[in-house]
Amino acid sequence: MGLLPALLVVAIIFSGSAQAKSAEPVPKKPLMAAFVRDGALWVKADGGGEKRLTEANQARGPKWSADGAWLAYTIGENREDLWMVHVPSGKSRLVSAGFGGRYEWSPSRGLLAFEKNQRLYVVGTADTSQPVEMTGTVGEIGNYAWLPDGNGFLVSTAAHLLPDGNWTPVRLDEILLPSGPAPGGAAVQAKPLAVLPAKLNDQVVVGTSTFKWSASGKWIAFLATPTASLSADGNTLCVLSSDGKKLKPVDMMANNANWFEWPAQGDSLAYISGIGREAISNKQLKVAVSPEFKPGPSYTPPHDVDQNLTWLTNSDIVVQRARESGGISDPNQRPFPNLVNVKLSGGQQKRITRTSTEAGDYQPTALGANGLAWVRSNKTKADVMLAPQDKIGKKASVWIKGIDIGDNFYEQWNWGSVLKFY
Repeated sequence: MGLLPALLVVAIIFSGSAQAKSAEPVPKKPLMAAFVRDGALWVKADGGGEKRLTEANQARGPKWSADGAWLAYTIGENREDLWMVHVPSGKSRLVSAGFGGRYEWSPSRGLLAFEKNQRLYVVGTADTSQPVEMTGTVGEIGNYAWLPDGNGFLVSTAAHLLPDGNWTPVRLDEILLPSGPAPGGAAVQAKPLAVLPAKLNDQVVVGTSTFKWSASGKWIAFLATPTASLSADGNTLCVLSSDGKKLKPVDMMANNANWFEWPAQGDSLAYISGIGREAISNKQLKVAVSPEFKPGPSYTPPHDVDQNLTWLTNSDIVVQRARESGGISDPNQRPFPNLVNVKLSGGQQKRITRTSTEAGDYQPTALGANGLAWVRSNKTKADVMLAPQDKIGKKASVWIKGIDIGDNFYEQWNWGSVLKFY
């Protein structure tokens, strides 16, 4: 099957058709990825080839819609313009120029949310759809996430410095999508959920990361962040009950929302603890378990650092691990990471990939029945590797040859800027 027919099948299967019968088995999610090569946006579907969707115009940050039919991405040296493209047809359109914020698809429908000038907007996929503001009654926001059902948002308000040197409190509000048109966002109403403490771990709280719900929907994980200069080094990982009544500060960690994750089932939160922006020292894998969410023991051996994670099963975590190298100032001399499978029950650990002086293995991504994927790179070139579910730790092959280099912040490598699996 060619790429275009494969993508059309994906869009039909996962469009959430109202005609589908609930008794029918859920189809296996297809293996499909968007990636950036030489500044252009490409897609690949399992069983098909590669297809280029855009010209080489500095594309970055591809994100899939819930049905797999659309991709949102940015273009420009500073990622200033937000676009969306219909994957089967390749037809694209500009969503917002000079937006400069985060963007996320609804988990249940063809709506794209984006932040611009600390305001939240939603736009549909139709050519005639125009952005509608969702935060008219809330004011300026600091961060947001779609509610799990896709019917609204959880937002954190932006804190402001007062003349007395204190900051306004950070509120967490729920915003529900209106059932009808809401011109300018006027009909959108906010429901207060919680107010964060003025300080956590002796640090003033002025913002949050995005929010992540546990599989049960009972708990919400996020980072409470101090002012920008401090936030790069230390933030408080928090868990909030979904009714907003119980706030549990868990641990301190870097400002990296990719470094805390819930499993597909259960209420155990895995995260990489340790203050300091550099990922080459003091970074340890820990798991906090409900309902207390106290920091568990470190799964990271002495003299090692864990730099990324993914839940392989509800009791197995794959980490990106390297030797500590805080004393090595030259980035080119630092050891490359490899992948390790950490079994929470019993604590057994097994290497999935071998250490190498030629390249490292980055950003493991569990793909369910499709296995495990990651990026192999020497920091100048990069490929996407794939191991089938029954071959993890035994056999892997190059699935995509040649993608652009991801973002690097003090060895906190983010390959989501150039690669996104559906």
